[in-house]
Amino acid sequence: MLREIEEFRMEGRLALNTGRRGYSGTVSWEQNDDIVDFRFRGPFGFGGFRIHGDLDQLRVKTTAGDEFLLRDPELEMTERFGWSLPVHSMRYWILGVSDPGLPAAEVPDPQGLLESMEQAGWLVSYDSYDEIDGLLLPRRLDMERGEVRIRVMSDRWEIPGARTFARR
Repeated sequence: MLREIEEFRMEGRLALNTGRRGYSGTVSWEQNDDIVDFRFRGPFGFGGFRIHGDLDQLRVKTTAGDEFLLRDPELEMTERFGWSLPVHSMRYWILGVSDPGLPAAEVPDPQGLLESMEQAGWLVSYDSYDEIDGLLLPRRLDMERGEVRIRVMSDRWEIPGARTFARR
């Protein structure tokens, strides 16, 4: 059921450690079918970026004024920055399911929710879930590959057909 959600918005916080540098700030993820709009804002507006596009091409804009296109996001981000974000798979992971287009080794908890999984070289762990109109969505997830560690904490969800949920 969660894999079938084609449109949603999640707002929260993100912490990224690349092994050499650490970043933290707010995040918003808006998904509309294959179109993603991922925004990260560092403290006081520094260190932010926006990733927008579809499966064929993503446009990245940074608060420093850089702008470039990615056709193979993980490879090209690694070449450019030395680290990458699993943008296309994260669309599923933040909903608490594996990417249906890739093999995954899943470990469910006693309720059948994902406790962890390995997919595309990433270890994804789920710490907690919140119920939003009958849907159990991740409150916190951690993604790890090599030295790169990403933590996402959701604070607000908007899913058409479900009411908006915001943590107070």
